[in-house]
Amino acid sequence: MIRAVIFDMDGVLVDNSKVHDETWRIMCEKYGKPESAEKVKSIFGGTNKIFVEQLLGITEPNEINRIAKEKEALYREVFQSTIKAPEGLLSLLFQLRKRNIRLAVATSGPKENLDFVLDNLEIRHFFDVLVEESQIKHGKPDPEIYLRAAQLLHLEPYECVAIEDSIFGLQSAKKAGMKAVAITTSFTADKLTLADKIINNFSELDVDELLNL
Repeated sequence: MIRAVIFDMDGVLVDNSKVHDETWRIMCEKYGKPESAEKVKSIFGGTNKIFVEQLLGITEPNEINRIAKEKEALYREVFQSTIKAPEGLLSLLFQLRKRNIRLAVATSGPKENLDFVLDNLEIRHFFDVLVEESQIKHGKPDPEIYLRAAQLLHLEPYECVAIEDSIFGLQSAKKAGMKAVAITTSFTADKLTLADKIINNFSELDVDELLNL
């Protein structure tokens, strides 16, 4: 039986892939790499370090950190006026809490973005554990972030199910030894076949089915 559900943030707690795509395109234009914007989708789910290195060709650690902070501040500014909970999310969180299922977030994004989402959606109180990029050394598709979340939940990975929107995220969860549900906010279903179940929105996710994966 599943005892915990671990949510990715980008593309899961919020449907924001288009906002990230837009802000990375702006950054590519600003730093003279407009052609690199076409690579954005292929590295969704990765850390900002991966994005800066692969899109802008910048590898100096201080510059990576500076540009990542600049990009994420722009993302929050752009997203502030339209952020909302995706269909069925709040109902799912209430149902899981009613069943005493432990909940966590495992995101490759920075703490500032996690705080932005949790506080704007007013859902922080649902979660027992929060893991973001500053707490890990290796981003998705490495399994570290999901193994860390399970450790903080005091559970074995096989007792947890991850909810993801990206290929990197699914690879991370499966390598950690977890079941995984994919939501088609960032990729079409044919790209998410690594998942144990694929949904289009949270209203399609039956809690009993989820807990018996």
